[in-house]
Amino acid sequence: MYPAKLLASWTLAGVLLSGGVLAAEKTKSLTPDKFTRLHKMIKPQRGESRFLEIPWVLGLWEGRQQAAREGKPMLVWAGGWGVPIGTC
Repeated sequence: MYPAKLLASWTLAGVLLSGGVLAAEKTKSLTPDKFTRLHKMIKPQRGESRFLEIPWVLGLWEGRQQAAREGKPMLVWAGGWGVPIGTC
């Protein structure tokens, strides 16, 4: 059983490695002009991500002041250990 697993793992490693080499070969044909066009295509377009269109307030104190001024509740979105999420 052990030799079969070893053979399978080496085969998988060979396939993954050859795929990486082929991918590297394809990137050689990526010119700066093609990269700019590709980058523009994969970036989120206006209206595509409603989440990015929300005018988030990143500071807790500014958010409290705005909520009090407008008489609205506040949503605090926090990460690990209760630390407010900043921009990543």
